Amino acid sequence: MFGDFFKDKKILVTGIAGVKGSWLALELLEAGSQVVGVDIKTPEVESNFLASGLRQRTRFIHGDVADLHMMRELMRGVDGVFHLAAVALVGEAQQKPLEAYRSNTYGTAVVLEAMRLSPAVKYGVMVTTDKVYRSKGGEMWEETDPLFATHPYPVSKACAEEIIADYERVYLRPNGKCVGIGRAGNVVIGGDFYSSHKTGGFGRVFVDCYEALAAGRPPQIFSPKFTRPYTYGLDIVTGYMTLMSQLDRVPGTAFNFGPHEQPGVENSVLATRICELWGTGVMWQTGTPRSEPFEKQSLSWEKARRLLGWQPAYTLEEALVDTTRWYKTWAQQGKTGGEGSMYAFNQSLIKGHCEAAQKRQIAWATPL
Repeated sequence: MFGDFFKDKKILVTGIAGVKGSWLALELLEAGSQVVGVDIKTPEVESNFLASGLRQRTRFIHGDVADLHMMRELMRGVDGVFHLAAVALVGEAQQKPLEAYRSNTYGTAVVLEAMRLSPAVKYGVMVTTDKVYRSKGGEMWEETDPLFATHPYPVSKACAEEIIADYERVYLRPNGKCVGIGRAGNVVIGGDFYSSHKTGGFGRVFVDCYEALAAGRPPQIFSPKFTRPYTYGLDIVTGYMTLMSQLDRVPGTAFNFGPHEQPGVENSVLATRICELWGTGVMWQTGTPRSEPFEKQSLSWEKARRLLGWQPAYTLEEALVDTTRWYKTWAQQGKTGGEGSMYAFNQSLIKGHCEAAQKRQIAWATPL
C-alpha cells in the first residue's frame, strides 16, 4: 500500500485518541509504520482507540500539542507528522471560542515550530476542514475558493491555514521539509460517540441516529434539509496518507477529500438509510432546529484525483453498511468486551475497504 512509503517509518499522530486519529493509526500500522500518538484527552472507555487495542499497539502520550517542549521531544526520530488535534465540534468551538483558537490555531503553530526545529521530521500533513470555505449556497467548494467563513471553528482552521502556508514558504521548504493540507468532508465511520445527548446538543447526525436506534427510540434530526458531503472515514484517512506519500511532488498544497456524492446529501436521506439498515422499523423524527453555519455544503475532490490519483473507494451506501455493522457489533460485543474487543472487526473493515479500492484501481491500494 502507498508504494511502501510508510513501511518502517516512525509516524507521529496528534489527536490520536479521536475518531479519525484512531483509524489513521490502524491504517498506519497496517502499512508497516511505528506509530507515536499524542492527545490532550485520556482515551475514554467508549472509544475506538481502546476498542482497537491501540494503547498496546502504539506509543501513547497524554499531552497538549501547544506544549512546544513536549512536541520537540516527541518528534525525535520521527519521519512524518499527521496533525489532527483540534477542538473538532462546531458547537463546542462556538461555546468555547478561546479554546478553539488556542487548540486549532496556536496549537498548529506549535506543531509547525517543532517541525522546523526537528532534524528528523521531513513530512507533515496538517488536517483542517472543508468548513474553512466561504458559503457558496451549495455549489461545490474547490481548493481555489476563498477561505474564512464565520464562527470560531472554521475561522480558527482558516487562520491555521495561513500560518501553515507561511511556515511552509519561509521555514520548511527551504530546509527540505514537505507540508500539505488536508480538507475533508463530514466523516462517517464507526467508533464515533459524539452524540448530541453527550455533547450538550451539538453532536453529529449519524451518531445521534445510532445512539437512538441502539436504545430503541426514534432519532431526532435537527436540520433534515441541510446537505453535507458525508465521506467514509477510511476514505478520508487514506486520502491523508496518499497526500503524505506524495508530498515530494506536491509540497505546500491543499487538497479536498470528499465523497462520491460530491453535491452533498440531505441529513434526512442519511438518517432514513441508517434507520432502514438498522432494521427495527424505527424511523427518525424532526427535532428542534439548531444554529449551524451552513445550510448547503458540497465538495469537489477533482484536484486529488488529478494530482494524487485518489478517489473515494466507497459510496455513501457502502459506507453506511459498514458503519451500521460497526455499531451493531459494538452493541453486541464491543461495549462490554474490554480493550481490543473491536480490533479484529476493525481489521476486517480495513481489509474490505482496501479490496474495494483495489477493484476501483485507486493508486494507494494497488501494488507497485
